[in-house]
Amino acid sequence: MPTQELAPPNANYGIFSDWDKSLKRWFTNSYKTELKNVHIDHVLNGTTCQPISLKEFQFFLQNKEHSAENLDFYFWYLGYKKRFEKLSEDEKAKSPPPKERPSPGIIYNNPNKANKDDKQVAEEQEKQNQLIEQQPFREEIEAIILTFFHEDSFKELNLDSYLSRYVTYYSQQTTHPDIFEDVHQHIYNILKTSSFPNFIHHATQNIRYTFYVIEYAGVFFNLLHIPVVLYYTYSHHMSRWYRLSLFWFCFFFSTSLLSGRAGFCTIRGFANFRQVPLYEFSEYKVERGTVEKFIKNGPVGLPLQLQEQQLLPEQDAEKTGKKKKKKSLTEILDPEVLKYGRQMWWHIIIAGIIFSAVVTIIGVSITNEYDVPPAPPMPP
Repeated sequence: MPTQELAPPNANYGIFSDWDKSLKRWFTNSYKTELKNVHIDHVLNGTTCQPISLKEFQFFLQNKEHSAENLDFYFWYLGYKKRFEKLSEDEKAKSPPPKERPSPGIIYNNPNKANKDDKQVAEEQEKQNQLIEQQPFREEIEAIILTFFHEDSFKELNLDSYLSRYVTYYSQQTTHPDIFEDVHQHIYNILKTSSFPNFIHHATQNIRYTFYVIEYAGVFFNLLHIPVVLYYTYSHHMSRWYRLSLFWFCFFFSTSLLSGRAGFCTIRGFANFRQVPLYEFSEYKVERGTVEKFIKNGPVGLPLQLQEQQLLPEQDAEKTGKKKKKKSLTEILDPEVLKYGRQMWWHIIIAGIIFSAVVTIIGVSITNEYDVPPAPPMPP
């Protein structure tokens, strides 16, 4: 089992700290958001809440990265190892551990039988097959090989070829969990270094991609008004104080720009709500014979038929429409995400105030209101 390296506890989120990370998120496309006190093991152990719970992580892998087989294999191995360790010593002896660890460049073939006649080979093979069939969990291991290591399986793991050859070869000889140890470590590293950072980056956003259009529309609208205000007040020699309106246009321009870059709506962030990502919102799952749909309260929702029974009776069209709109929002419950959201909210607001104040001060300080306007041209 991979060694758990939990993040250092109680790292603080301050209003005046981590500005370098916020700037990277706003202006660097390759930067991935990090949560200080959250590690991959927290998610895998089920100690986090939505929007970074294990169920959301599963939805992300299944519908965003299309690599849910990694999580399936990870938990299967943990469960299988526990079940194998609970066997009696006699049962364990039927499945000895492999004689070697996987290594690149080694070709795993059947042992050389050139000095044996066909009858002797057949007898030894029959005895070997009988012993193999008596091994614990033999059918399960064969099913796992077909599911995660066969090239025609849609859940085939993304492994180096030598790892696949090693597991395929030794799984025909033993069912000991050690044959999957290196594969499990490899999958854990993929989840830790690739999938988990991408998941946190998306989970800390509280808007869907369709809402980006609204944010950038606000950017364009307010940016267009800044030169208009400057041109109109200067061309008409108006009082400098008319240019105080620059503050609000600059403020909404900068906050909309930073919100769009971070995928963080300040209004929803202030209320601790987020828009459910499309890869979660349309998720269906089969559990205990009923089809359940993701709704407002999170991944575990009411059965679809139960929803219809609760919404339709004694509800007019207006109330039903309101309920349907609320389903696209979900409350943020994880305390670390809430801390990060508050920090990002303050960073956006403070950055917007500073930028707006600088532009407004410059605009107000430069004035031509006391200049004599040029005389109108004389008629010929």
